[in-house]
Amino acid sequence: VDVTKTAKATSTDAAKDQVIFMSDKPSVTVVFGQATGLSYRDPDAQALRVATAILGSGFTGRLMANVRDKEGLTYGIGSSVGRDTFNDGDWRISATFAPALLDKGIESTKRQLRQWYEQGVTEDELERRKGDLVGSFKVGLATTEGMAGALLTAVHRGYDVSWLDEYPKQIEALTTKDLNAAIKKHLKPDEMVIIKAGSIPGAK
Repeated sequence: VDVTKTAKATSTDAAKDQVIFMSDKPSVTVVFGQATGLSYRDPDAQALRVATAILGSGFTGRLMANVRDKEGLTYGIGSSVGRDTFNDGDWRISATFAPALLDKGIESTKRQLRQWYEQGVTEDELERRKGDLVGSFKVGLATTEGMAGALLTAVHRGYDVSWLDEYPKQIEALTTKDLNAAIKKHLKPDEMVIIKAGSIPGAK
């Protein structure tokens, strides 16, 4: 399948710390992010996607377990890889904090990010996430709408329809070595852009 793609992502000279004051927004939304340089079909893309899910997908991710459930610093937080079907994608952490908890919330988030980046994911985390991903994928194919959506997504990503059978096998084949290498190769936590928008203490 021939899929049109745009040019590869390039570096940016955008400010690394950006503040957008919004007086009518009672909370502060924070995004940490960077371009990955990867499209969905690139060799490391699945490994990075699964590693990112371990960090911050849903209530079983590290971010929710620690920054929200353990420390009580956020309304919601998660990490994701996306926008990589037709372009090189981006990697991000998104969170919402009360203004009074903003600094503590950002520091806690950075701490979880650093630990994940430096130490990687564990075998137990990977096995649990594999089960979640494969299970939810198969459940999604149980309806005609879900099947149609999956087929359309496969075509958009440049796959043959046989990808629906191959995806679970690709996930099951991943190792912690694959995931931890992809994290180190494609992410640079110290260079990520941080955007804060909302009622930020001291900002105008």
